[in-house]
Amino acid sequence: MDDAISRFLIASAAVCQAAWADGQQFNPAEKHDLTSASTNLRHTIQSLLNTTAVDIGETAALVHACRKVGRDLAVRLDRAENLVHEEASRLRDVWTQDAIEALVTRIVALMRQYQTLNPGSDVLVEDEQALSRLRFNTSRIQLTDRNEGESQSTPSTISSLPESIVSVLASRKPSQPRYAPVSLLNEFILDTLAFKGMSDRENSVAKAHDKTFDWIFGADDCQDPKKDDFRHGFAAWLETNDPEPIYWMTGKPGSGKSTLMKYLYKHPATQTLLRKWAGSQPVSTAGFFSWASGSQEQRSESGLLRSLLYQLLSANPHLMPRTFPSLWNKIRTMTSKERIALHLEWDLDELLDAFQLYVGVARPEMKTCLFIDGLDEFEDDHQALVGFFKGLGLGRNIKMCLSSRPWDVFEVAFQTTGPSIKLQEITENDLYRYAADKLEESVAVRRVLRRDTQGTETLCQMIVDRADGVFLWIKLALDDILKGFNLESGVSGLRERLDQLPAELEGLYEKFLFQDQTDVQLAETASFLFLIESREMVASFVNDVSAGSLTVWELAFALEQDDDDYAVNGEVTKVSDTFIQGRCSDTVERMLQRFAGLLGLQGNQSQGRHRTQRFSDNSGVDDGASLRQLADNKVTFIHRTVRDWLRVDHVHRRLEQRIPADFDPHLRLLRSYVLRLKRPIEEVEHHRRLDEWWPDVTLAMTHSRYIVVDTRNIQRRFLNQLNKTLSWLWDGKADPYDHWAANAFGFFQVRKKAPPIWHPFLCLATKFGLTTYVSEELDACILQDNEGVLSNDRMPDIDEKATPLLTYATEFLCSQKRTIYPLSDPCMVRNLLNRPHRINPGPNHEYTDFETRVPMSSWVNLLRHLREARRRRMIEYFDTDPNGTARWAEILRLFLEGGADVDAVVAADRWDPEISTAGVIELLADTYGAVELEDIKRMIIEKT
Repeated sequence: MDDAISRFLIASAAVCQAAWADGQQFNPAEKHDLTSASTNLRHTIQSLLNTTAVDIGETAALVHACRKVGRDLAVRLDRAENLVHEEASRLRDVWTQDAIEALVTRIVALMRQYQTLNPGSDVLVEDEQALSRLRFNTSRIQLTDRNEGESQSTPSTISSLPESIVSVLASRKPSQPRYAPVSLLNEFILDTLAFKGMSDRENSVAKAHDKTFDWIFGADDCQDPKKDDFRHGFAAWLETNDPEPIYWMTGKPGSGKSTLMKYLYKHPATQTLLRKWAGSQPVSTAGFFSWASGSQEQRSESGLLRSLLYQLLSANPHLMPRTFPSLWNKIRTMTSKERIALHLEWDLDELLDAFQLYVGVARPEMKTCLFIDGLDEFEDDHQALVGFFKGLGLGRNIKMCLSSRPWDVFEVAFQTTGPSIKLQEITENDLYRYAADKLEESVAVRRVLRRDTQGTETLCQMIVDRADGVFLWIKLALDDILKGFNLESGVSGLRERLDQLPAELEGLYEKFLFQDQTDVQLAETASFLFLIESREMVASFVNDVSAGSLTVWELAFALEQDDDDYAVNGEVTKVSDTFIQGRCSDTVERMLQRFAGLLGLQGNQSQGRHRTQRFSDNSGVDDGASLRQLADNKVTFIHRTVRDWLRVDHVHRRLEQRIPADFDPHLRLLRSYVLRLKRPIEEVEHHRRLDEWWPDVTLAMTHSRYIVVDTRNIQRRFLNQLNKTLSWLWDGKADPYDHWAANAFGFFQVRKKAPPIWHPFLCLATKFGLTTYVSEELDACILQDNEGVLSNDRMPDIDEKATPLLTYATEFLCSQKRTIYPLSDPCMVRNLLNRPHRINPGPNHEYTDFETRVPMSSWVNLLRHLREARRRRMIEYFDTDPNGTARWAEILRLFLEGGADVDAVVAADRWDPEISTAGVIELLADTYGAVELEDIKRMIIEKT
C-alpha cells in the first residue's frame, strides 16, 4: 500500500507542475507533458484503488484521502481527454489556477502526512519541495477568475452621468467629516481585542507559598550561591541595559514555573527595578499566561498578541491611531450604529503587523517589559514563536521574561544565547520550607514531629530529595502520607509511607487512581472524567470559553441516576440553603476522594477565592451568598500534567472500560440543565430575557446531539421538559405564536414581518441537529394524527407559508462560518424525508422565505445555498473531508431520491442570474470535478 500511495503522490505532483506550466501560456509543444503525466497518473490511481485498503488509524485516513483525491482527478482527466488540441481556453476550464493551487496544497499535505508515517523515507522529498515552491509562487499571482464573487452589475461611474449632474457634483464642496470622540474609538478597538478568559490562567495560577521566592528580591539572607547568583543576575537584568533582551525561566513540570512568573510579574520590586532601567522614560509591562487546556485564544499566538496589545494600549491609548492606522481611519467617521454593526475578525497577520507598529512607535518614548509564561503550552509552531520573540528583541527598549519546559527548541534558542535559570536547581530551600510547613499544618502531626527534631529534619530532606525540584510532587505526596498516618508510628511511620510512593508524578497519578481504588470507585472516577471532557468538547464547539469547566452545581445534578424522575415529573421550586449545602458538599467530597486531590476548585477570582478549596461538614458556609459562591466554583485539574497523563491512550482506555454500561455523560449534562431550571438557586422569576437562558440552552442542546447511550429512552422527555419549563418561565404575551424559542430566529424586525414559526422548539432542535429527538417527535405527531399538539405544547394551526423543518435542516449546508449549529446532517435529512407532516411537507412544498418573503421551497433553497457557496468560495477543491463535499452531495442525493423537482429553477438575485437545477449541478461539477457530483448529474439526467 505504501508503494501505491507514493507512486500516486509522485504522479499527482507531475500533473500539478505540467498543468501549471500549460496554464500560464498555452504552448502546443507542452501539451504532451500534461498528456504524458496524466496517463501515468491514471495508472497510479487505478493501482491505488485496486490495492487492499488498510484499516489502521492514520494510515487508513491517508489511504482514504488519496483515493478520494484520485477519484476526483480521474474526473478531470476524463474531461481533459475530450479537449481539442488548440483550444487553450477550454483546457484552462479543466485546470483553472484555483484548481491547480488547491491540488498543490492538498498533495503537499498528503506528502507530509506520508513522510510522518514513514520516517526516514526520502522518496517524496524532492517532489514535495518542488510543489512547495510552486505553491509559494501561485499564492502571489492574481488569479484570472477571482472576480467571480463580485456583483455582476457594474456601478455607474461619474463619467457616465449626464453633464448637468456632473457639473452640479463638481461645484459642491465636500462637507467636513464628523469624527467620533477619541476615547470612544479607543474603547471600541480595545473591546475587539479582548476575549473571554483573557486573564483566567493568570488568575488561576497558585500564589507562591509563604516566604518562598522572597529571597529573589533580597527579603531574606541568602546563603545558597546558586540562589545568590540568580538573584543578582535577574535584578541586574531588570534594572540595567543588559545586552540580552530575553531572560529564560525553565524547569521540570510541576516545579513552579508559572507560580514564579506570576510572583515576578506582580511583585512591586519588579516595577522598582524596571523604573531604574527606564530612567526618565515611562515603563509599560504586560503579561500572558498561556494555557494548553484553555480556549483557542489562550494557547495561540493570536491570543498572545491580542492580550498584549490590549494591556499595552490600555496603558498607552495615545498610541492607538498609529498602531491601527487603517482601522482608525475607517471607524473615526462611522456612526455609532455602523460601528456596532461592524464585526472584526482578527487574523494573525493583522495582529503581527499591529504589534510591530506598536513596538515601533513606542520604542522611542518608553521602555517595555513582557512576561510570557508557558511557551510550551502554545499550539502554534514553537520555532516560529521563538523567532517572533527573538526578532522582537533586536531593537532596544524592550525586555522579555519567558518561561517554558526544557524542550530542545527552547534550550537551543535561549540557554546559550542569554541569561537563563533551571528552576529546580535553585529551589531546594523553598521545597524544604514548603514540606516542613505542610507537615505542621496538622496540630497532631506537629506534636509528633517536635518530639523528634532530628528525625523530622531527615524526613524533610528525604521529601525534598524525592521531589527532585517538583513542588507538585511534595504537595500530592504529603497529602497522601498524612491521609493515612498513624500517630503512634511517629516520624518513622511517615518515612515508611514516603518510601512506598513512586518518585515521579505519573507514578503518583497511577497509584491514586488505579491502585488505591476499587472497581466501583474507579467507575465513579471515570464518570467524573467523562463528564468533564464532554463539557470541554461541547463548550469548544459552541465557542463558549466561560463554560469549558463544569461548576459544582452542574456536577451535582449530573452524578445521580435517581434524579431522572424529578427531571421528568418535578415542578419548578426554589431550593433551600440546606439542599444547596448538602448537594455541593457531597459532590466536592466525592470529587476529592475519587481524584485524590488531582481535581480542584476555581472560584470567583474577583472575590479573591483560592484556586482549590476543601469542604467538610463545618465548612463555614453560613449565608446564601456563600452557598452560591460554593455552587459556582468550577472544577479544574490542579496541573497540566494531570490532564496530559489522563489523555495518554492506555490510561484513557482503562478509564473508558470502567464507565457503567448505562452511563452517557451528555445525557447526564442535559438532565443537569433541566434540573437546574426546576430547582433554581435564585428566586423564581418569569421574564423575557432569552439571553440569560441562551448560553445554557445552547450547551444543553449541543450535549443532546452527542448522546449515544440512552437505555431508558429518556432523552426526548428531558428535552420536552426543558421546553416546557422555559415556556412556563417565559413571560408570554397573548399572541399564540409568542414562544421563548421563537426569539432565537432572527431579529424582532425580521420576525414580525415573516410568517409565524410553528412549533419553534422543534424547529430549533432541527437546527441543532437533534436527529433522534426530531424523528421521535414527528413519529409521535403522526401516530396521534393531531396536528395542533406536539409534546403537550399547544400551538395554533400551522401557517402554510411557515418555514418547514427540511429548510432548517439544510441551513448550514456547507458554511465555513463557525456557529453554534452543526453542519447539515444527511441522517437528519433522510429521517425528515421519510416522515412527511404538515410541518415537514416535503422538498417541493412552497413556503415564504423567512427573511426575503419571496416564494421558496426546501429544494430550491438548497440549490441556492450551493450556488452561493460556490460564488463565495466556501467549497474546497479535491475535498477529502467526510464532512465536506461528500456530506452535502449525499444530501443532494437524498433530496433527489425523495422526489425533489429536477425541473425547479433558482431565481436570479443581485449576484447571479436565473439557473435551472441541472445548471446548478453542472456548474458545481465543472468547477470542482468531484466524483460525487458526477453521480448527481447522472441522477438528474435519469429523472428528466
